[in-house]
Amino acid sequence: MSEHLGFYLCNLIIPGEPEKLEINTRLGTWELEREHRYLEVKQALADGRVGETYSIMTDVVVGPSGRAASLDAVFDELLPICLASSYLTGASVAVSRSHPFSECSFLQVGPHFPRLRAVCEIDSVVNTQQQFAERVEAFVRNHSVSGFAEKDRLLVHHWLNAVACWSMEDLCLSTGTLLEIIAATAEREGKVAGQSLMNFNQRIQFAATRFTLPQLSADFRNMRNDLVHEGTLSIKKFPNKSLAECAAAVAEALHWIDQYMHAALGLGSLISNRFPANTYRSLNAFSLD
Repeated sequence: MSEHLGFYLCNLIIPGEPEKLEINTRLGTWELEREHRYLEVKQALADGRVGETYSIMTDVVVGPSGRAASLDAVFDELLPICLASSYLTGASVAVSRSHPFSECSFLQVGPHFPRLRAVCEIDSVVNTQQQFAERVEAFVRNHSVSGFAEKDRLLVHHWLNAVACWSMEDLCLSTGTLLEIIAATAEREGKVAGQSLMNFNQRIQFAATRFTLPQLSADFRNMRNDLVHEGTLSIKKFPNKSLAECAAAVAEALHWIDQYMHAALGLGSLISNRFPANTYRSLNAFSLD
């Protein structure tokens, strides 16, 4: 026996904007289909609003453990699909409601799903619908094992908070939180490898070495320390810096985090740098002169 499930997704813009796209997972196939008002809603997104752009549907085979267990397994895949779609495209891809014909509906999604909020002005990290599908499938495939070990849910939610920032200071603090999560994972993995990583810098260095990434320069960490301890982006550890230099430091850190997340979550090679040095040059910074 099988049941048909369908939900509306907000804010999802897939490279190439396909009418339909399949995501293949352990449980079967999820089909993404463009909503009939897609072009109208896409313009609304560009104007800072939110809207339903795609439907996502699947057929659930009720297994020997019963209907409830089978539906729980489906929602355990829908969550990483939304997390992966959000991270890859740079928008908060949220479930808004069930289809009228869906054989399962909900009053609200759980607290771990991305929340409904306006699209950020950050480029997608993939260029084609095939790249998007492959990386969503990889994210879902790894979520139950390496995803939890690498804290994929925490990373994606704090990443969304970072790119939805309202000031350079806000962006700096959210980016610092991402690095703290990565450092905590590195500390655990260092112990497994027999290494005692005594401070934040050693942990970030270990995280880079663990995945053969370039070492993150000290610029962002110095800027973050100035903000946390002195209340300004540039004064002692990161002195005499302009807004453009602060923007370059945080962009470098976010690009490094993109490299880390692709490696840690098994998404394959990073395709492009969506955080060039001038990404945040026009962002408000209230603590700089």
